[in-house]
Amino acid sequence: MHRMRNSLLCALAAPVAAQKLHCGVGTNTFADCPQCLESAMNSGVFDFWWNWDYAVKVDMSHLNPEVVGKARKTFTPMIWGTKLPKDSGFFSLGGEYVMGFNEPDQYGPACAGDLMPRGFGCGENDFRPATSAGFASLFDPAKAAKEWQKLVNFLASVPERASSALRKIAAPAMAQSPLPLDDCSQDPALPNTTKYCRGWLQHFKEQTLLLECMGLSGQKTNCWDVVDALPIHAYARTAQEVKDKIHQYHKVFQEDFDGINGRTRKTLWLTEVTMGTNDATDLVKFVDDLMNSENGLQNRQLFGFLDRVSWFSQWSVGSFQLGSYAPHTDETFHLMRAGGHAETRTLSYHEAWSSSLFEPTTGRFTPHGLNFVRHCRQNSTSPSAGAPAPVAPSMAPAPVAPSTAPREHSRPKKESMAPCAVGAAVPCPGTGSCAGNQCCPDGSTCPSADAGFKDCTDSKTEDCTQVTEEIHLLMLSVLGHSGLSAGVDL
Repeated sequence: MHRMRNSLLCALAAPVAAQKLHCGVGTNTFADCPQCLESAMNSGVFDFWWNWDYAVKVDMSHLNPEVVGKARKTFTPMIWGTKLPKDSGFFSLGGEYVMGFNEPDQYGPACAGDLMPRGFGCGENDFRPATSAGFASLFDPAKAAKEWQKLVNFLASVPERASSALRKIAAPAMAQSPLPLDDCSQDPALPNTTKYCRGWLQHFKEQTLLLECMGLSGQKTNCWDVVDALPIHAYARTAQEVKDKIHQYHKVFQEDFDGINGRTRKTLWLTEVTMGTNDATDLVKFVDDLMNSENGLQNRQLFGFLDRVSWFSQWSVGSFQLGSYAPHTDETFHLMRAGGHAETRTLSYHEAWSSSLFEPTTGRFTPHGLNFVRHCRQNSTSPSAGAPAPVAPSMAPAPVAPSTAPREHSRPKKESMAPCAVGAAVPCPGTGSCAGNQCCPDGSTCPSADAGFKDCTDSKTEDCTQVTEEIHLLMLSVLGHSGLSAGVDL
């Protein structure tokens, strides 16, 4: 009996086998680039994707049915703020998770009237929040806890829940540190008040433990332990900074990850991560440093509590500052004008950076996108498992320059049809996998409105014309810092 008891204790004390790391992508560009969604689904490594919304918002009518099925099942909806969803169709998509509020721990508008440059899509009287805190609705964790109770109980009451696979909910996604360093009870819109609430999630936990919620599994509990995952966001100049932040959250919420002291077991999600740079070499190295199996996220002994990682994939973002790194300004570009005329100009601009895993015109993976896929293919639970397996060529085409290079299609191409060009008016083929974007007869696509072009619609004929000097400079800055500006014909 004594020997049996010791054997049982040893078995209970043995570490739980680490689960695979689930890879995903956070992006709202699939609406303009369904071929990017197609590439993601065909890669075989994306277990989930999300777009800061509870609706898919992608025209998939011309995508392969198998791709559509994968895209629907792997979509993770988000209830972004306090506004309850009008449509509960996301319960029938096939996914098991729904995410809660987005970054209520920091206050800031995406557009603030005259304070924001026009080139970034903001109008003169345009005021739009960038986070769920927006204009202070969720910044106070005590108020947010009550809004959370309303949201969770609403989701539990949706009739479709009974027959749905959706049974789990992720907590509000955090941008700031987990350490409680700020007084978050004051309105952040007032002068001389903090705009960041470090420790928001800890305060939120304390408040939600006092409230009762109906979980999505149909059982009542407190409004904290209905949560199955804790998402965080990390933007940094080095992968080590990201890993340090992950370990900070693990330390502060260890009882939740271990499922002790009466807490339900939870996992950590890293749902937004990228590096502030336009240098492709830097991005590729950043992915290596973040995802490797020695001291990165694929070391499941070190990071077994981290269940999901999704890359923040956007084509361009405005000026930014990370730590001691400040945006570049007033740089010299060597331009090649039409007709072969060379020109050197010094341009004043705010640096932009591109973090997209995909090329917007082809849907192919960028160099760091290929590297992310390569690491995601490795589902090792041991740091000694060796290098990741190479990406299958059929799933990840070789990277090409960000041009209008056509995608490969099985249907024959007409030699007389040229790729889409700026200013060209060309008929869409009406078939294929580029519905919802600007189509060209050869299967390539015009640059989307997000890349600085207007009057591109979903009609059978597209007229893509370039707009605004601000967007022009924005595009130049992306090219300039990726080493692709030489010889650009503008």
